[in-house]
Amino acid sequence: MNATVCAARTTLARLTGHPRLWVASLALGGVLAAASPGLGLLSPLLDTCARALLQGLCAVSVIVGIDRYGLADLRPWRLIRAAAVTSWVAIALVRGLGEVWLRLPAAADLYQVAIVTGYVLLLAGLVLLGLQAGGSPWAGMLDGGIISIGVAMPLWVFLIDPALDHRGNAATGFAFLLIIPLIDLFIMGIVMRMTLDSAGMACLALLSASTFALFAADSLHLFDTVMGRTAGPLSTIGWLAFSALVGAAALHPSMAAVRNIHTPVVSSRTRITIFLVLALLSPLISGLGRVLVHADTARDPVDDVVFTVLTVLLAVLLVLRLSTIARIAERQSAQLRTALHRQQALQHSLTHRAYHDPLTGLANRSLLRKRLQDAVTAHATEPGTPPPALLLLNLDGFKDINDTYGHALGDELLTVAARRLGALTAEGRILARLGGDEFALLLPAATVEQAHAAAQQMLDLVRSPYRLSERELHVTASIGVLAGQPVAEPSDALRDSDLALNTAKSGGKNRIVVFDHELRAARLRHTEIITGLRRALERNEFTLAYQPIVDVTTGKLSKVEALLRWRPSAGRPVSPAVFIPLAEESGLIVDIGRWVLEHACADAAGWYERYGLTVTVNVSGRQLRETTFSDTVLAALTRHGLPRHALTLEITESMLLATGATETARIVGVLSDLRELGIRIALDDFGTGYSSLAYLRTLPVDILKIDRSFITPLTGTDHDEQAHAFTQSIVELAARLRLSAIAEGVESAQQAQALRQMGCRLVQGYLFSPPVEAAHIDALLEHGPDWQPRAA
Repeated sequence: MNATVCAARTTLARLTGHPRLWVASLALGGVLAAASPGLGLLSPLLDTCARALLQGLCAVSVIVGIDRYGLADLRPWRLIRAAAVTSWVAIALVRGLGEVWLRLPAAADLYQVAIVTGYVLLLAGLVLLGLQAGGSPWAGMLDGGIISIGVAMPLWVFLIDPALDHRGNAATGFAFLLIIPLIDLFIMGIVMRMTLDSAGMACLALLSASTFALFAADSLHLFDTVMGRTAGPLSTIGWLAFSALVGAAALHPSMAAVRNIHTPVVSSRTRITIFLVLALLSPLISGLGRVLVHADTARDPVDDVVFTVLTVLLAVLLVLRLSTIARIAERQSAQLRTALHRQQALQHSLTHRAYHDPLTGLANRSLLRKRLQDAVTAHATEPGTPPPALLLLNLDGFKDINDTYGHALGDELLTVAARRLGALTAEGRILARLGGDEFALLLPAATVEQAHAAAQQMLDLVRSPYRLSERELHVTASIGVLAGQPVAEPSDALRDSDLALNTAKSGGKNRIVVFDHELRAARLRHTEIITGLRRALERNEFTLAYQPIVDVTTGKLSKVEALLRWRPSAGRPVSPAVFIPLAEESGLIVDIGRWVLEHACADAAGWYERYGLTVTVNVSGRQLRETTFSDTVLAALTRHGLPRHALTLEITESMLLATGATETARIVGVLSDLRELGIRIALDDFGTGYSSLAYLRTLPVDILKIDRSFITPLTGTDHDEQAHAFTQSIVELAARLRLSAIAEGVESAQQAQALRQMGCRLVQGYLFSPPVEAAHIDALLEHGPDWQPRAA
């Protein structure tokens, strides 16, 4: 039994869940409506049975639709379902069974009461559905009222008024005839209003069609009654069409979305057209109808009152609705103006963001290029005026400030610097921030002298002390200037001024460099050198030369310093002073330094094993910043069997000055770790920097290499005493700190003698030997050099 019930439920769910079920319902209604005239001729009972069948299908369709679409608010559809069931009871049981079959005397009156009850339930359900659909209730009432009264006027003239003249019917029957069309008017007004707001929703279109069919059927029934005839086949067709259309609407998938209707902000063209038709044609047709209907009879004053009241009501409702539409349009216009204003503000904001730096509010690179292009175009049209000038400024040491004090203070510094530089933006000048700590000043037309003067002003403004977060900072700047040169494209100006800026930075910073074509040629040469360096390792173009470091007290070879040499296969040797900085700049020094370390350890392994000779290798800051540098050093030592204490890594003081505080601390950490492992550390060019003594307190150093600038004066000139005192102080400082001292650039016996007398035992220079190949070092070690110092 349970299995049979479940199977029946499954079959019913499959049938009712078909998406085209509403089409089948509508088709069945059409067939019965078409067949109804013939059925009525055969038997009134068959006609009633057809109406009962279709009304029953309508009730079932509403029940299935409610269950199928799971409507959130069931109240409207429950009332519509109750209306459908009540109408079916009235047609099938009261009329069909009681009046037609059993011919009960009270069946006719009971039928009328049941039908009116069904109509009232339908009206209540549609009212709730209209409220649930959204939109303004006031606008909905006005729309429904306009439609209802517009249709009521001709209805009164052609049907109701004539019906009042035929009062021969029973009181109940006559009231029934009048009430039904009036209810139809309200139903039609509500459904039409929802349909106009639904933008073509199918289920509401079906409901609208059903209300028209119902109104037509009831009106024809009233007309037939007024004329003294029984209900004709057209009325029956209208009632059948109503039932079929309501059932199809309940089954249509769009039924679930009825509650999501929203009244449009502005009334549609269809709505306005309907209002105009009702306002013009309804009074006109009704007026002509009154003349025709009462042509042969006296006019009843009640007719005049009713017609006048309906006309006034229609006019009042139209005025109220049009005023509502006007207010809605005005509100939308205000909203549109507000939206346009916001859009313009947003567009202005987006444009400003696209062309301005968010931190400083200055122009950004995009706006600078645009203004630079404008200046180039303007100069092309006025060839007699100076060309545009472009100044690029870079804050010296800004990265160190960021690393030391944090990015918040760095941003504050940039903001203050931008505000200071803003004083130079008069006379059409454009100040821009290109990113980071780089600023640009565009002079639309300026000579070299004017551009240089502006650059000097920029330097002076930037150099003034900064009071930031209770700290006083002093900052300098490097400036590259492009002026007095023809500019074809903005990119050319940016390239050339940037080249001048890089030259200023590499030349010591805190200076102004004006671009000339020699800078471009130098940059081209640098590019060619860097390109050659990239291929040098592959082509085996590098070699190592070793310069002996001699003990002047014994004349013996104590150490050697490995020096890199590069001879391109298709050219002359390139000076280390030229290619080493470019290797640093391009990052190639990391791979090149690894090659130097490998070959130096390979050569020194045999020297140390046979003679105890150690080797010194120069390393750069770029190498030390590599996280794998320590591993690279230890791997090279292990691979070639060179003890750690036989290797000295030489760093320069200038290398430390070029790095920020954070990077310096990291480099010191790397050197300390290597020193603890037994590798010795030498500080080259000692004494040439203003912070040499400060570095001695923090650097893990074993050896001080005295710069040649302290050695050269030891030649018997008038500055002997002063030079001697400086050098003597450095040697004594090294001794007090228990550091070894090595004097560089010794080229005369007098210098060697003076250093020996000061207690500086280790020296290197051309007096003893220039840098030589590894084979020459082998010969020196095997045969022993004659390096005994001679008296001055």
